[in-house]
Amino acid sequence: MSVLLQFDQIGKTFPGTIALDGVSFELHAGEIVSILGENGAGKSTLMKVLSGVWPYGSYHGSFSVEGQIAQFEDTRAAHAAGVAMIHQELAVFPELTVAEHLELDHLPAWINWNALNQRVNEFLDEIQFPLRADTRVADLSIGARQLVEIARALYRRARILVFDEPTSALTEQEVRTLFAVIRRLKAQGCGILYITHRMDEIFELSDRMVVMRDGKKVGEASARSPQGESLNRATLEPELLRMMVGRAIESVYPPRGPHSEELVLEVSNLRMIDSKGKVRLNDVTFSLRKGEILGLAGLLGAGRSELFDALFGVLAAEGTRGHASCRVSGSVRVHGKLVNAGGPIQAIRSGMAYVTEDRKGSGLVLNQSIRSNFSLPCLSASKGDYTRSKGAMGVLRSEVEAEQAQHWREALKLKCANLEQPVGQLSGGNQQKVVLSKWLATGPKILFLDEPTRGVDVGAKVEIYQWIQRLASEGMAIIVASSEMPELLGLSHRILVLREGSVSAELGDSEADQEKIMKAASL
Repeated sequence: MSVLLQFDQIGKTFPGTIALDGVSFELHAGEIVSILGENGAGKSTLMKVLSGVWPYGSYHGSFSVEGQIAQFEDTRAAHAAGVAMIHQELAVFPELTVAEHLELDHLPAWINWNALNQRVNEFLDEIQFPLRADTRVADLSIGARQLVEIARALYRRARILVFDEPTSALTEQEVRTLFAVIRRLKAQGCGILYITHRMDEIFELSDRMVVMRDGKKVGEASARSPQGESLNRATLEPELLRMMVGRAIESVYPPRGPHSEELVLEVSNLRMIDSKGKVRLNDVTFSLRKGEILGLAGLLGAGRSELFDALFGVLAAEGTRGHASCRVSGSVRVHGKLVNAGGPIQAIRSGMAYVTEDRKGSGLVLNQSIRSNFSLPCLSASKGDYTRSKGAMGVLRSEVEAEQAQHWREALKLKCANLEQPVGQLSGGNQQKVVLSKWLATGPKILFLDEPTRGVDVGAKVEIYQWIQRLASEGMAIIVASSEMPELLGLSHRILVLREGSVSAELGDSEADQEKIMKAASL
């Protein structure tokens, strides 16, 4: 196979930080190489060098594309050389059509729309993409929008494609479609660099894995034999994890402890109907015990997040959630006491805490400091001794806020410059630690975790798993929703499977496996 890309001793520094330190490896035509490493390992910085975000002269070393030394001044130069990056957060314009996206760099002042759409449709048929030229991007699913970005890269004749966490917001079917596209690109001679924290994807797609840690390439491994057969994952995965975190991980999932039979949460006939009359939740009934970890499984759209939203909105027996677009009915009891309607503040006061799946959108205030993010739930629900009364108003006790923030920084081993640093500057794993700690500061009895390790590296995942088991052993009742079945199986005492808003199965830890969960989720 010919060499498409060659990195040679790439180095990049920021004030006080060595982001890349002598990184060298190559990518061949028709090869998929996964780039592994914890958040902050240097993966994104290296890809920014490759894609022209960091221009020539701002880094040390060199790299070549198809044998030619690359000196990209910007992303346009990288595109012209056949390099394209498919970002996790898609760079599409909802109001434009598919054809307009593909021709965006070359649209003339006067456009022959029939000729443009015909040309783009012929191209889409050639690459076997299920898209049409005149479709508005706003009318496409997330997975289809991602295909638009890939089609745009191929329209520019890209030979090197970088995929950055491409499956984080996709349905299972969209993931299958994406993987088929990637394999087809490989067969056509493209070189693929694939970045993900999901080990299942790494072993399914990769020909080779390159591992980075602290800005350095610390190792690489082949995923396939010379005959193209997949190598033994059981022996290869522990070695990859050791290289990523710098230490052996004997067990990713800590052993589960016993739980009490004492009921903490009882949910009966929970029903949610949206403004269009669609049933989002249909008579969901279950209970949760002290010290128990209940796994919540289901395909995208099955109702996992809706269940958390409904519970944290807090219902009366025949009430409506504080959300104009949904009607919610049913009953919720905490320690046998019916919880009155009142929204999230009442939920916090009832002992609930909710780590949402979208930490950037609804879990954090990104432009505020780590310290102020820590205390938000406690302030809103008057938890702890954060304020002192002054007339009708409460005055923040900044010394208490700082003390509590420092406590949780140490407890969760948060990596940050200082507590005044904007939380948006932290890595994904450290942002997730801030979200978790701000809710733990409220002293909850019940903890809802929606995709708690999405976009989090393996080292931070292990730390979060250890915290989940520790909290359960101390008596907290926990519900974990995850699209990663190994995570659910490794953490849960019991698994509840949702399908189209209804409970389709309940599986104990001794009987649960991936096949049973998938069957209950999809049939």
